[in-house]
Amino acid sequence: MMAVMAKAPLILLINPWITDFAAYDYWTKPLGLLLLGSLLREGGCGVTLIDCLDRHDPFTTQHPEIIPPVHRRYGTGKYPRVRIGKPPAYAGMPRHYYRYGIHPDSFRQQLMAVEQPALIWVTSMMTYWYPGVQETIRVIREVFPITPVWLGGIYARLCGEHAGRTSGASEVVTVPQSVIPDRIAAATGFSPTNRNTWGRFDIAPAPAWDLLPRLTYVPLLTGLGCIFRCPYCASGMLQPRWQRRNAEVVYREIRKWHREFGVVDFAFYDDALLIQAEDSLKPVLRRVCRDLPGLRFHTPNAVHIRALTPTWCRLLCESGFTTLRLGLETTEPKRQRDWGGKVETEMFRTTVANLLAAGFTANQIGVYLLCGLPGQSPEEVAAAIATVQETGVRPYLAEYSPIPGTAMWWEAVAQSPFDLENEPLYHNNTFFACRRAGFTIQDLAALKDLARHARRDIKPETPSAPGGN
Repeated sequence: MMAVMAKAPLILLINPWITDFAAYDYWTKPLGLLLLGSLLREGGCGVTLIDCLDRHDPFTTQHPEIIPPVHRRYGTGKYPRVRIGKPPAYAGMPRHYYRYGIHPDSFRQQLMAVEQPALIWVTSMMTYWYPGVQETIRVIREVFPITPVWLGGIYARLCGEHAGRTSGASEVVTVPQSVIPDRIAAATGFSPTNRNTWGRFDIAPAPAWDLLPRLTYVPLLTGLGCIFRCPYCASGMLQPRWQRRNAEVVYREIRKWHREFGVVDFAFYDDALLIQAEDSLKPVLRRVCRDLPGLRFHTPNAVHIRALTPTWCRLLCESGFTTLRLGLETTEPKRQRDWGGKVETEMFRTTVANLLAAGFTANQIGVYLLCGLPGQSPEEVAAAIATVQETGVRPYLAEYSPIPGTAMWWEAVAQSPFDLENEPLYHNNTFFACRRAGFTIQDLAALKDLARHARRDIKPETPSAPGGN
C-alpha cells in the first residue's frame, strides 16, 4: 500500500529587528533567508515572509513613536528606529541605543494575518544584534505559542551555544544545508521534493526576492566562499566550499528583476567577486553592456585589488558599476604578507590609476582600511588613510569586530579586557572591545574623523589619471 505524503506545510520566514547604536540599509537584505525560501518553494512547501527591517512599512512610517526612515540614492537609506534602553554591557557607552525596523504592533498585525504555520524560521546576522533576535522571537511566541521556531543565520552559526541558551528558539539550526530536508520532514511530516538541490549552490534556484514587500534593489551572488583565509574573516568558516554559479543563470536573474520588477540597482554580495571570474562574471557583464544598458551595480563587499586589470576596470565601468569598494586593508608591508599577501601598496596605486583611466570618478571609488585589530597601531591606520588620500579616492575605516572561530579570535580574547567568549555584545565594532593603552577608543574616534575629512576633500568630479599595466 502506497504511503500518503503529509500536506505541504506553510513555513513562515522572518527577518528580525536590529538592535545597535547605528544601522544603515547599505544594500542589506537577508539573502540566506531568501535562498532558503526559494528552495522551500521549489520543494513544494508554502512560504511567506515578514521583514522586520522593512523601510517602507506604512504603519511604522506614520507612527509617532518612530523616528522615520530616510531614503537615499541607489535604494539605500536609514531604517525606521526607536530609542530603547542599553543592555548592561553597554552601560558606559555615551551613545543612544536603538531598535531598527518596523513597529512591534505592525509586526503583531502581520503575524496575526498569517495562516497557522507549521514552522517559523528566523534568520540572524551580526552576533551582537542578538537582542533584536530575542525580542523578535518573544513577539512570535505571543502570537504562535506552540509553533516550532527555528533560528539560523550567522549569529546562530558563530554563537550556537549562546543562541540555544538565550534566544528563545525551539532549535538552533547549524547543520549543513543538505541535511535540512530531513529536518523539515521530521518536523512537519512533509519531505521536500527537491532534496538533491539542497547544498548545491550551483544549481539552486535564485533567491525569492519577490517575498519582500518592496524591492528598491536586488543583491546578487555569483559565488560562495573565498579562496583566501584571512585571519580576521569568517568567510572560509561560514562557507568552506568555493562554488560558482553559471553565468547564464546569473544573467537571467538580473534580467528578470529588471524587466519584471523594474529594478535598476544591484549589489554583489560575493566575498571574492573577481577571483577566477573569467567564465562567470565576465560573460554576464558583457551581455549587460549589450542588452541591459542603464543598470547600476554596487560592491558593498570589497573587491580584490589584485584582480583589477585594465581590462576588468574598463568592463566594470562600461557595465554600470557605480559604487566600487576596494580591499586595501593596510599599507604596512609585513601585515600585508601576514594577512594573505593579497595586495601591495604600489599595486593599489596602479589599480586606482587604471580605474580612473577607465572612466570611474574618485567619488565612486572607496577603499576599506582595517582599523583596531590586535597588534595594530593608530599610526599604521593613519598612514594608510594618507596613502589613499594621495591617490584622490575615498578611505573608509572597517573597524575590527572579533569573530568567534577566526584565526585572530584568540588573540583578541587575550588582549581584550572584556568577556568576548560569553557576551557577543562585546563583538560590536562600535564598542571596540580590543581597545588598549596603545590604541584607545579616543584614537579610534580621531581616525574616523581623519578618514571622514579625507572623503570630504574629494571634489565632485576627478579627472582621469593615466592607466598602468
